[in-house]
Amino acid sequence: MSTPAIRSRQLEALERLDVQVNSNPAVMYVESVRGCPYTCVMCMARGTKPVKMPPELLEKLEPFYPDLEVLAIHGFGEPLLADLDYFVAKATEHDIVLHMNTTGFFMSRRVCELLLEARLSIRFSIHAGTSETYRRVMGQDFRKVIDNIKYLTKSAEQSGKDHDFWFSYVVMKETLDDIEDFLRLTRDCGVSSVRFMRLAPNKQSIRGFTLEDRDFRFRYFEQFNRRIFRTFHERYPRYQKLADELGIQIEFGSMESKNAARASAGWLVNGVSRRIIGKKLLPLLRPRGHCLAPWLGQLIVRQTGEVKLCCKTSYLVGNLHEETIGEMWNGDRMERIRRPFSEGRIPRECGYCPGYDMRNYPNNSFPEAERRWPESLPTGGRARKSDKAEARDTEEQPADRQGDRERERVPVP
Repeated sequence: MSTPAIRSRQLEALERLDVQVNSNPAVMYVESVRGCPYTCVMCMARGTKPVKMPPELLEKLEPFYPDLEVLAIHGFGEPLLADLDYFVAKATEHDIVLHMNTTGFFMSRRVCELLLEARLSIRFSIHAGTSETYRRVMGQDFRKVIDNIKYLTKSAEQSGKDHDFWFSYVVMKETLDDIEDFLRLTRDCGVSSVRFMRLAPNKQSIRGFTLEDRDFRFRYFEQFNRRIFRTFHERYPRYQKLADELGIQIEFGSMESKNAARASAGWLVNGVSRRIIGKKLLPLLRPRGHCLAPWLGQLIVRQTGEVKLCCKTSYLVGNLHEETIGEMWNGDRMERIRRPFSEGRIPRECGYCPGYDMRNYPNNSFPEAERRWPESLPTGGRARKSDKAEARDTEEQPADRQGDRERERVPVP
């Protein structure tokens, strides 16, 4: 279990904006499973064989679990296919928030009861409000998934633990007209928060592909374009009014970003330049900004052993086959990121990412930070996790499994 002394040391390093820290990360994302056998249209992992994180890599992570506040177990695959007994046991032993993004396809009563032993933060990828749309987009039994989610949320109310559940919704042509049904569904499932996300392109969706079992030809630019984006925003006041009536909080997501088109163009240029010359070209000027990740963490641990700074950049901080998490966290490559942030500037390695504040972490995490900084963080930005809908400039949350290179977007056509 993370002791008050450990958490205090992590928060003090953040408060001072130390370039060199004497602590370990509090947030870690582990690629517990890579691959998913199902065929959701927006997902690059579609129809791939699930492979679990090698036990020898998990063993290398175990000395750092006592320092964690959040252990996320999703990435490029379906986390409910992971070794859930292992992750629930570790989360329970160390009182860690167990965080995941899941379709819920593999949810069952047995899985629900196992998960509820831990303190949970779960983002459910729903992306429909009706059975027919769900079948076309997700290819699965809508009612079965919804019934299992209802069982989980109902049981969670009786667990005595502080859990955090919310629904994610990818906006595209196929789902645009379901949004009001989706909001009502959210209420009926006992979930009180939603996020609306842009459809992310990948090579397959740009070329187009056919789902034979659904007689469905899926093309990115047909499913997401300026007309879809504009229509969503024209209807948004209607969605907000209904959400208020239902008691649903619309939290920030990439469909609400004012800077999404500019950032998308920048990510596209950087994706090309990185392949050609090995580095990002943009932004030309280093903008001012802040981020919690260099001090609290959002490390991405891949099955290869590679460890990335976060889900929004390809920047590597090390490899578990060569050094420990502690050595990486206190090493030169992390100092290279912390130094400009400590001066109020965003490193070029971070591209157009606006940075993290507490709203990017699970709602049931870091209560000490909210008590310590009731209004604003030492880095700037919010300490409170409430009023998330005000953050309309923030890009999307980590690791929605639309693609392994989440940041390499293309502009809205």
